[in-house]
Amino acid sequence: MRTSCLLLISIYLLMQHPVFSQSEKFGQMFYTNPAGWNVAKFPDGVALLPAELSANEKLFIQILQAMNFSGTMEQALEKSYDEACTILLATKMREVNGGNYTPLPAKKSFRGWEYIRCSGGIKINNGTPYPPEYGLDLFVIKLNNRFERIAVVKSRNTCGGLSRYFTSDRMNYADAIENFLFTLRFDDWKEPALKNGTATGDGITGVYEGISLSVGLAKPGAELGAELTTKHLILFSTGQAYFGKNFPAQGLDGLNTWIKAENNRRDWGTYSFSNGKGVMKLPYAEIPIRLEKNKLVITTNKTDHAFIKLSGVDFVKFVGNYVMTEWNGTIPTISFTTNGKFNDKGAIRILYHEYIDCLNPALSPGAGSYEVKNHSLIFYYNDGRKIKIAFTESGFDKNAADASSSIRVSFNNDVLKRQ
Repeated sequence: MRTSCLLLISIYLLMQHPVFSQSEKFGQMFYTNPAGWNVAKFPDGVALLPAELSANEKLFIQILQAMNFSGTMEQALEKSYDEACTILLATKMREVNGGNYTPLPAKKSFRGWEYIRCSGGIKINNGTPYPPEYGLDLFVIKLNNRFERIAVVKSRNTCGGLSRYFTSDRMNYADAIENFLFTLRFDDWKEPALKNGTATGDGITGVYEGISLSVGLAKPGAELGAELTTKHLILFSTGQAYFGKNFPAQGLDGLNTWIKAENNRRDWGTYSFSNGKGVMKLPYAEIPIRLEKNKLVITTNKTDHAFIKLSGVDFVKFVGNYVMTEWNGTIPTISFTTNGKFNDKGAIRILYHEYIDCLNPALSPGAGSYEVKNHSLIFYYNDGRKIKIAFTESGFDKNAADASSSIRVSFNNDVLKRQ
């Protein structure tokens, strides 16, 4: 694709109609267009761009031609990065590690193929003394005797003149990119048949919460490196297991368990269970589990910890006005009605937990409808926004109706008190 990055962007902006999510083919690769993204096809590549980018933000996925190469994964990555910079008419920037990019170790994916990825900084040469900075991510897959290559180009932006961020840091774009990469298929490769995991089903499948002993680096309050922390244990129908401190930020609705496990291997593993006992296998340990008096007991660091299964309250409706603690001189509030409506005045902004304002889709207050399902509290704004926030249902009593009742929302278990 012998065209400069800026020219490509100009071509994309001329496109008026984003495509629907559908399967396409380039070379031996089958790919699925992210819903609502524009697509430009060239003889030697494919480019995809979100249709609703703001004027100062740039982001696109570029499929490069496959490369026949006999070298190592690391050598293929370096060669591909050089080629991408040539195509983009870009100058490489130095990373803190002294190289032009920061690579991650090569891995074997749940799709069965090996891959390696990296991220670096580039400057797009536009004829000015101060060319704009972009991020360049490269994803390289080894298949038989060739390497498939995908580049992600993203503008580096500032928020209020202070915080810096990449366009791909927006959660909806980050999810779309990861889903694009890990749903790639190839006409000479047979992927294993995989179903997405759910936290509902027979047996011990479900969401659990408890206290566990964690051992790590010394810090204030845990001078010896050991501390008791609240943890979530999620056992999925696929035999996958999540065991970590932070519940998935958007809850479990629509969560792709295979991709999340791929990108956070420490906290994800598998489990087996039979006749009241079993084992959870994580990268750092095999943890015995057993069922006792409706509690799931796990044994870490030779200590038993009881985890309680959280009751599902899917499709529950809240009622009343809820407030949070003071923030920046204001009291964030949100009101709910039993017919599924909400009116937000700053609460969702806090619950979203994004410290860069430009990346927070809940920065502006608003109203709309809501629903609770699959450990997610989903807000559908009247202006078209859709925001998901984790709702673990920890300590929630759907039958409580007194004025002192409260709910805990987000992976941080933030408290909303009912007035």
